[in-house]
Amino acid sequence: MTRRVSFLATGAVVAFASAWTGTQTGMAQQTVNQWERDRLALSINHFNEHIGTEQDPWAPVMNHRWSSVAKAMEWSAVTPKNATYGASDLPKNPNEASKFLKRFEGRRWIEIDLSSQSITAWEGGKAIKSVTVSTGKRSTPTPTGVWQVQTKLRSTRMRGPGYDTPNVPYTMYYYRGYAVHGAYWHSRFGTPVSHGCTNLPVAQARWFYNWTPHAAPVVVRR
Repeated sequence: MTRRVSFLATGAVVAFASAWTGTQTGMAQQTVNQWERDRLALSINHFNEHIGTEQDPWAPVMNHRWSSVAKAMEWSAVTPKNATYGASDLPKNPNEASKFLKRFEGRRWIEIDLSSQSITAWEGGKAIKSVTVSTGKRSTPTPTGVWQVQTKLRSTRMRGPGYDTPNVPYTMYYYRGYAVHGAYWHSRFGTPVSHGCTNLPVAQARWFYNWTPHAAPVVVRR
């Protein structure tokens, strides 16, 4: 994690240095750029100071780190459109991850809202399509979190305690045995009835399957 964070911070510094070198147009501009560079350096130093703390390493610390990174990106004139990220680098808090991903213009990701029983396809901050789904019932809930599409299967067989379903269409696994997929065996969309997966009508599952790229972020929240 430390190495990945350092790489991101270094990339922000390099990108800022390039922008600063190419845009200095006099003493006034140099003064503004120096102020921005100082702010960036302070942000990155503050960011790195929190690496390896003994506090909760995945919730407040991670979100604080990404808050600092977001500010560093703004101060360095690195636009989200040109920045890079990995799904494992995203904030672990689903709400924070959603806010972060909405800054990346044109980047595809999907969001599953357990409260509204819906799935939404996003391109940056633009909602492309939203569909009513069926997520996990109370005894087999769908976990919240931030992951990425790991495996896409046109059709597969799903087996587990109490079920054995062949030919499950348009399946996208994103975390362990949890997936987004079509469901031909029920039509109770809008009601949590699954074993933990996110069920869509088959035609809608086909659309999401074709639209969603491999390794796209998947945010599951309440």
